[in-house]
Amino acid sequence: MSDFMLDAVQAEVAYRTEQLRRAGRSAWVDRADRLGRRLRARWATEVKVPEQERRAAERVTADQAR
Repeated sequence: MSDFMLDAVQAEVAYRTEQLRRAGRSAWVDRADRLGRRLRARWATEVKVPEQERRAAERVTADQAR
């Protein structure tokens, strides 16, 4: 089974490399673009959340709940 998967992965890599070559782009450029998109998304989604205030818990008895 692992030989079959290895052959399938190698075939997929060869196919994608050929498609990128036909499109005039190298695989390196495609990987660099992907990394750039990840970094830009990370910078864009960096949100600072204010610290929450801690409050003391109050005990509610059955009489108070009514």
